[in-house]
Amino acid sequence: MANPASRAGARRDAILEAALAIIARKGFHRASVGEIAGTAHVSRATLYQYFAEKRDILRALADRVARGVIETADTWPPLPASPAEEVAAEASGGTAQLRAVISTRIAQILNAISADRDAARLIARLTRDHDEVADDALRRIDDHIVSILTTDIQQASGSGLLRSCEARTIARFLFGGIRRLVMDALDRDEPLELDAAAVAREVGAFVFFGLADRQLVVRAPRSPSPATYRRGVEAETRLPDT
Repeated sequence: MANPASRAGARRDAILEAALAIIARKGFHRASVGEIAGTAHVSRATLYQYFAEKRDILRALADRVARGVIETADTWPPLPASPAEEVAAEASGGTAQLRAVISTRIAQILNAISADRDAARLIARLTRDHDEVADDALRRIDDHIVSILTTDIQQASGSGLLRSCEARTIARFLFGGIRRLVMDALDRDEPLELDAAAVAREVGAFVFFGLADRQLVVRAPRSPSPATYRRGVEAETRLPDT
């Protein structure tokens, strides 16, 4: 039998899912609290126990999207730490590993957004009107991921994996481009389907050949075979046995 906390969490989730379905169909302003409560099979009084007003529901949905992306970024594997000379000596193995790590990170972000696609689409559409809740959610995502990328680029530059560069500028450019791809795909009457694997592969190659130390770029195969690429990505995403 579910405990009270579990039941409360399930009821809150049901309200959020009902609200998301109605808002997606009718828009935020035309969605009524009564209709949301009815769809979630709770009373208006019960709904107000969880959300003081309709806008709090929107805040919860935006927070869910932001937390999903941020928590995904917090699980990213580190970039290889070997100096450029040691990695270069491994030839295609070292470069494939570095490229796989970069591509895996991109794929994980896209997959985190896809996992909550309807809520992410709602946030994307609300940014069109400069909605404060949507803008705040995107700002949290941007600040967190740009901070992680900046630190990674600085460390990789220091170890010789990447060339010297203005790390924060590059981080903002990279994530800004990925966010633009996602927003453009979601903010349409008929959302576009993003091929996460293709985006990860192409952006990963762009990052590698633009930023990697020259020794790595010179020795790298221009296009790893599908099998090599797949093995690299699988190695980076494989969970340890428990």
